[in-house]
Amino acid sequence: MIFFQFICAFLLLFCSIRQTSAQTVDEFLQSDQHYVYSSRSVDLVNLNLSVGPSLTMLPQPLTEYPTPAPMLDVRWRLATPINIHSYGRIGSNFATTIAQVGGMYSHDLGAFSIGAGYSAAYVYGNIDFVDGFNTTQWRWINYPMVNISAKLDKVTLTARGELELLTSIEQRIEDQKVTTDANTFSGGMLTVTVEQPFWNDTHVLLGVTLSFSSNPYQAWFIYNTFKERLFSSELFVGFIL
Repeated sequence: MIFFQFICAFLLLFCSIRQTSAQTVDEFLQSDQHYVYSSRSVDLVNLNLSVGPSLTMLPQPLTEYPTPAPMLDVRWRLATPINIHSYGRIGSNFATTIAQVGGMYSHDLGAFSIGAGYSAAYVYGNIDFVDGFNTTQWRWINYPMVNISAKLDKVTLTARGELELLTSIEQRIEDQKVTTDANTFSGGMLTVTVEQPFWNDTHVLLGVTLSFSSNPYQAWFIYNTFKERLFSSELFVGFIL
């Protein structure tokens, strides 16, 4: 039910986009000062943060029924006029915390921009609030990616494809090591975002990530015995500061 509520909210806000006259390239650059996922270059060094919730539906059949995993996220982009950008994310729901940072080189093609980059993420999970169950896990994940953005009037659409390379993982129950692995290609993901003005100078970010992974970090506490690549989806929204 929560999943469909997020879908409806996403579609409602997307359909509320107003159609106005086309902008010039200079206006593109000025408005792109407010964006996080766009790969377009900017006229001045600019840092933007997006703050808001995300909701991941954990993959089945790892769970017996649809199980949401909410998280509070801060996503950011440091953009430069020389087409070199850094980006990242910090998110947590107490049981799972992720910190990600990466770099990207981009090139503008009219209203479009394309980019390629690489990021690394550290994920820490800890559950000790369930009786008789005390487990922790940490992992490093690398994400090579390609990015394409399109400026449509006041709206920026972005599609980002990433591969998921699990470089190291360790899990413990109490003091006993139960899982260890390294250098594994575990899957990939596609993220599609909409970024647009919301109110005055405030911009909003809406996005969905579709993942196929044999070891999704959001479900780190559930063991995938079949090592299959399972589908999961994440919806996120944020206000850009």
